[in-house]
Amino acid sequence: MLFIFNRDPRESAMTVRKRYARHYYTDFYAHGKRIVRKVPGGVTNREVAQQYENDLKLKMLKGEIGISRINPDLSDLIKEYLAFSRTNKAPASYSRDEVALRNFISVTGHKKLSDLTPRSIEKYKQTRLETMSKRTVNLEITMLKAMLNKMVELGAIPENPIKAVKKIRGPESKTLEFLTRDEIDVLLPTLSPTYYPVIYTFLKTGLRKNELVYLEWEDIDFDKMLIRVVNKKAHPTKSYKPRYIPMDKKLAELLRSIKRTKRSYVFVTGRETLRKNNLITNLKRAAKKAGIRKNVTVHMLRHTYASHLVMAGVDLPTVKTLLGHADIHTTMRYAHLAPDHLRQAAEKLSF
Repeated sequence: MLFIFNRDPRESAMTVRKRYARHYYTDFYAHGKRIVRKVPGGVTNREVAQQYENDLKLKMLKGEIGISRINPDLSDLIKEYLAFSRTNKAPASYSRDEVALRNFISVTGHKKLSDLTPRSIEKYKQTRLETMSKRTVNLEITMLKAMLNKMVELGAIPENPIKAVKKIRGPESKTLEFLTRDEIDVLLPTLSPTYYPVIYTFLKTGLRKNELVYLEWEDIDFDKMLIRVVNKKAHPTKSYKPRYIPMDKKLAELLRSIKRTKRSYVFVTGRETLRKNNLITNLKRAAKKAGIRKNVTVHMLRHTYASHLVMAGVDLPTVKTLLGHADIHTTMRYAHLAPDHLRQAAEKLSF
C-alpha cells in the first residue's frame, strides 16, 4: 500500500512537537489522516523523538502497522488494559475494572476509539443516572479515563480523548452508616458461638472481609499484642502493604480461647475457612434478631471501627494507618465525627 506523508499546510514545518514541556508527540498526515502519537518511554530529546517518528513511518510503508491502528477497536484497548490490570492490581480492583469497562461498552455500543468524545460521555452520564447513583457513575468514568491514560502511557494511543470530562458535581452518597454503642451491645449477644469471635474481631480491628477470612495464627503476635495484615500470594491485601493492628486484652483473650485447632486459619467452620455467604447471612440474621433496622453489612463493621476511633479522639492519620488506606482523602470521610473539643481547638487559631 502506498502511503503519502505530508503536513497540513496550516501546521509549521516541525513534525515532532513537545507538549506540556515534558513529552514529545509525532504529528504528521498519512493519506490525509492526521497521525498524532505520544513518543513512548518518556523521551525528552528531540532527535530521539524524530527517529521514533521516522521508524513509525517506515513501519507504515512496510505494512507492519496501518491507519486502522490509529483508531483501534475499544474492545482491543480494554483487553490490553485488563491484562495490565490483572497483573498489576489486586483481584478486587481488577474485577471492578472489568465490570465497569465491559458495562460501558454494553451501554454505549461504542466500537472505535473515535467514538469516545466528551459529548458521548455526557450522554452516557445521563443514561446511567437513570438507574445508578452519582458515585457509581463517577467511578465508572474514573476507571475509563484511567484505562485511556494507561494506553497513552504505553504508546497504544496518541492521547486521551476524554481527559477534559469532569465528574458529576454534588453529593455522591449518603453519610456512611455505622453501628452505635447501643446497637453493638444488642448485636453481639444474638450471635452464635461460631460467629461471635468473627464479628467481635471485625469490630475491634476494622479488617476488610478477605483480610479476616484468610487471617492465620502466624499473623497474630500475642506477646506484642499485634495483628499483622500482610500481603499474601493467594489473597493479596488491597494496598499490597503490610500493617499492624494492636489488640486489647479482651480481644487477645477471646482469640486465645478459640485456638484449639492445628489449622493455620484463625476462623474456620468445620474443616474449611469461613464461607463469605454464610458470614453475611449470619450477620444479617443476628442484626434482625437484635432489632437493628439498618442494613448491616460486613463492611459496615469496618466503618463502625473507624467511626468510633475518630469519635474517641484518635487523629485521622492514625486511623488511616490502622485501616490501611492508601490516601488520607479516603479517611476524611470520618472527619465530621471528630469530637467537639477538637473543633474548638481549631477555632482558637487567631489567623
